[in-house]
Amino acid sequence: MVYRLLRWLLRISVRVFFRRIEVEGIENVPSSGPVLLVPNHPNALVDALVVLMHIKRPVSLTAKSTLSDIILLRQLIRSTNVILFHRRTDQAMGADPSRNVLAMDECRHRLERGEAILIFPEGQSHSDPGLRPLRSGAARIALDYLDKEEKGGHLVIVPVGLHFPEKDRFRSDAWVRFGKPLDPALWREENPGTGPLELTTEIEKRIRALTLNFERRPDSILLMWAAEILETDAAPPARVGLDKSPVSRRLKLVRLLNEGYLKLRHEEKEAIAALRRRVRAYRVELRDRGIKPSEVYIRMPFWLVVRFVVRELVIVLVGMPIAAWGVLNHILPALGIRIIAIHFSSEKDQWASNVVFPSIVLVPFFYVIQTVAAWYFLPPLWTGIYAASLPLSGLFAVLYRDRVGNVWQRSRTFFMFLKDPDLRERLGKEGRAIIQELTVLGERLERQSLGSRV
Repeated sequence: MVYRLLRWLLRISVRVFFRRIEVEGIENVPSSGPVLLVPNHPNALVDALVVLMHIKRPVSLTAKSTLSDIILLRQLIRSTNVILFHRRTDQAMGADPSRNVLAMDECRHRLERGEAILIFPEGQSHSDPGLRPLRSGAARIALDYLDKEEKGGHLVIVPVGLHFPEKDRFRSDAWVRFGKPLDPALWREENPGTGPLELTTEIEKRIRALTLNFERRPDSILLMWAAEILETDAAPPARVGLDKSPVSRRLKLVRLLNEGYLKLRHEEKEAIAALRRRVRAYRVELRDRGIKPSEVYIRMPFWLVVRFVVRELVIVLVGMPIAAWGVLNHILPALGIRIIAIHFSSEKDQWASNVVFPSIVLVPFFYVIQTVAAWYFLPPLWTGIYAASLPLSGLFAVLYRDRVGNVWQRSRTFFMFLKDPDLRERLGKEGRAIIQELTVLGERLERQSLGSRV
């Protein structure tokens, strides 16, 4: 019961924090039988949540032992039967690596019962531009199970790729990719004489195929900018509130651009360097002016501008009272959550977790306090209506915030281009030129690939 309640609260909190979570390959997770889920680890505790919330079957978590020292997490760890591993690097904080033998045994017993276990092979969360070297824990668990299990359960290892383009920003996006299952028993038959290190290498290869990996952080930023430009197709943006372009599309473009960059950076050194400078200059100007790449190609007929202003003004004015009620009733817990997040987030990968986890405590706590206070001043019926309005108005306020933010963004661009039509023409011309250069390099790369095959 406690597990279900916590999972429900965390699911809501994650859904509120992220504007959109796209999932790919969920059919690769078996509905029964022993499973090891092995994701990359770019976003601290939130990584486990975005995986679990899309899997219907129960999943056992693994975590570092020092997390149980955090008051907010201690009860959560106990109630959800998290398997704790003691890292050697945490010995100064009380970790006891000798207890990992018991943790390994517990993993094997749960797999023997046909359960699913989630473990992060990188060992710790980070904000590196690529995958960190994997530790051999997941491979050792799998091989230990194969060596000692007696019931003949068919274990599979499912690699998972997690992507958070702006993980330290509220209402950002996420992409979760479940890869094809790896059968460790079959793999060992095909690779006789191998052990945990070789299996770890295979797991790393499969996770790497699902993730974005860059040599340097500046490369990741520049390629993301290039993908944003290329994604526009030099076409007008979708109407505010109707932008349904998948997160995966941009991230797949980033992956293709990265592959092309790594292959062409030496052969086309001057062309690549010039294009890098051009993309950087263009994207920095857009950022400084507060213009999204897609809005460069916005349509400007007078009747469209008038219709946009009237429509959005009506939506903003009609929704304002409900949004204001939601903000009024959530300002204290929101302020508390923000203070906690700022105080405890020293790295980008900690921000989302330090918002999501405190929110499942602070928001319900304030709901109870507010409802009890209303009980003293209002009749029972109105108290019930007030209590029901709290979560509904809070959600509405979040969605209203998204809408108003997008309207303000689009309006600024509208009036900037109305004031300076030459700016729109110049930016559009430069954007199309960059798209053309990227396309030409892509075609050149494709010809080289075809030539190497022949």
